[in-house]
Amino acid sequence: MSQWICQENEENFISISLPHPRTGLPARYIIQDGNLFEAQRIDCSSQNSWFIKDTIQKDGSMILFTRIDPLFLMIPFLENSRRKNLESPGFFLTLEDILDNTDYPSTTRLLTINNILTYMEWICDGKVYRLNDDKMMKWLKGKVTNLLSKFDQHKSLRKLAEQLDNETINDQYRQELRTKFILEVIMEYLPNYWTEQLKKEYKFDELGKWSNQEIFYMTDNTPKYSENKQIEVEDKKPKRKLTPGQTTLAKANKTGMKKLSTFFSKIPKE
Repeated sequence: MSQWICQENEENFISISLPHPRTGLPARYIIQDGNLFEAQRIDCSSQNSWFIKDTIQKDGSMILFTRIDPLFLMIPFLENSRRKNLESPGFFLTLEDILDNTDYPSTTRLLTINNILTYMEWICDGKVYRLNDDKMMKWLKGKVTNLLSKFDQHKSLRKLAEQLDNETINDQYRQELRTKFILEVIMEYLPNYWTEQLKKEYKFDELGKWSNQEIFYMTDNTPKYSENKQIEVEDKKPKRKLTPGQTTLAKANKTGMKKLSTFFSKIPKE
């Protein structure tokens, strides 16, 4: 059993299944008031439960909905429908024909996204549509530039920014690390072809040749970059840091206190 927890008057949404733009596997998305959201499941590292009103939900996982640019989902359909080859840049099609997909009938729901026709003009040609490589690359590089300019403002990137600022590396090396991280975030939503095309647009003089090894900064096992650009890998997992509340509880006198689990144990028969 699962439960949806929404703000008041926030239940008017449509759940749809569409192929993930990078893997092609089915993924869950939400359309609400003309906006598109991606559903991402977060599992707990240990067994947990949710207390919701007067019920206990055994599944301690959480599904978060985050806004996503609908063009990322459009790219695979546009790429496949234009049938580009060495002799021709491909065909022009109406948006309805491009989104007509028997495997994913919900694809036509993308037509209800706010300003979808305006978005299409950013990467396509004409009122009937064909993916334009130059427009597509300009749009992708604009995403990179925009995220870099707001790198220190994003909560999810602030931890990485603070870490890089503490490293004894030069400014160019630090900027290249930021750029590569942003590229990897964007490429999570791109088919392989466009991933390779985007890589060609960026050269890293300090980092050297592009490596297939991804950079994972946001985990507890964050690799450290030294001045000679070598990655120090720690074999031992670092100790988990306690929250302020856990620290206070650890110092408290717990003599005579019962564990929470005892309240859910079976009552012994007399």
